[in-house]
Amino acid sequence: MEKNITFVGLEVDDNAFHAALVNAQTGEIDEFKCRPQLAALVKRLQGFAETTELRICYEASYIGFSISRALKEKGFTCEVIAPSLTPMTPGAMVKTDRLDAVKLARFYMGGLLTIVHVPDAQDEDVRDLIRSRHFVQGQLKAIKQRIVSTCRRAGMEYRQEVEKPTANYWTKDHCMWLQSRMHHSSRGALKTNLLMLLNQMRTLEGQIEAFDREITGWSKHERYVKSNQALCTFRGLDVNSAMTLVSELGDIKRFAHPKALASYLGFDLAEYSSGATQRRYHITKMGNKYARTTLVESAHHAFLAPRVGQRMQVRRENADPRFVEIADRCMNRLYKRSHYLLAREKPRNKVVVACAREMLGFIWEALRAAQAIPPAAAGTAA
Repeated sequence: MEKNITFVGLEVDDNAFHAALVNAQTGEIDEFKCRPQLAALVKRLQGFAETTELRICYEASYIGFSISRALKEKGFTCEVIAPSLTPMTPGAMVKTDRLDAVKLARFYMGGLLTIVHVPDAQDEDVRDLIRSRHFVQGQLKAIKQRIVSTCRRAGMEYRQEVEKPTANYWTKDHCMWLQSRMHHSSRGALKTNLLMLLNQMRTLEGQIEAFDREITGWSKHERYVKSNQALCTFRGLDVNSAMTLVSELGDIKRFAHPKALASYLGFDLAEYSSGATQRRYHITKMGNKYARTTLVESAHHAFLAPRVGQRMQVRRENADPRFVEIADRCMNRLYKRSHYLLAREKPRNKVVVACAREMLGFIWEALRAAQAIPPAAAGTAA
């Protein structure tokens, strides 16, 4: 006897798991609630799986992809849904976990949900490692801002004392000045405050160095070495930024066209047009912020004249000629595009974002070329 298909909407919460099951043939709805543990969820699902084929989905959340991978190991079909693209029900004034599960199951059955790519455990671990570095980098930036603000409130202004309005903070001269002023300060609380903040800053700097060593080690792993080598040939991308893009984008073959990749990263333009009126605004920023930010930061090099510097030459050593050719085309294209837009008096920040979107197309091409290299050829290039 052929099994029926039942679509399951799963609402994940710290207190309980709510599930709604909708039979595709009869429309009958079953619901259950269990402890927020995988064993309890599997036990309840196995009772239904004896008479019907279950297709499960839940929205991406803090729990990540662990439930999806665990359910697949148990033989279930489980997909993760993009929560920002879940349709909204007009006029709905009541929201509960139970109702959300029912809505999710119905939308899933109707094919109205957007499926999220589920990486394997290793890819997710490497991605989390790189995201943790970004998190610590943000903490370091906040600590430095705190130190500068504390000095200014205490009347210790570095740029005024050295009589250089354009002097940069956190250079060697600035650090020596800060140590000298702190050493000669007669204000005990201020001295203690700055000392503790500086100690915290050095601790974070040491942690970032440890992250960098670990990320560099993973960049040489056989799974990432080709893609990392392809991206490191681009101007503005080093090992950290290349590994950020590789880990966030995942399998590039799932993007059939660069426009799909641009949409995934939120580089599409927000538009509200009707009839003869056409209005286009800023980029949507609805996609992956880590990859998008990395690209925008790299695109600041677009205004510089095309040249291969010493550090980029080192990164290109033993690189496949195809990667170098794509990176050079990108560098020349971005230089012409950026100056063309500047000549039209476009704001500089908009030009940077436009160049980042163009750069994404070349990165798409380079990653697809990297994944098409046979293992033997990749080993020779590495």
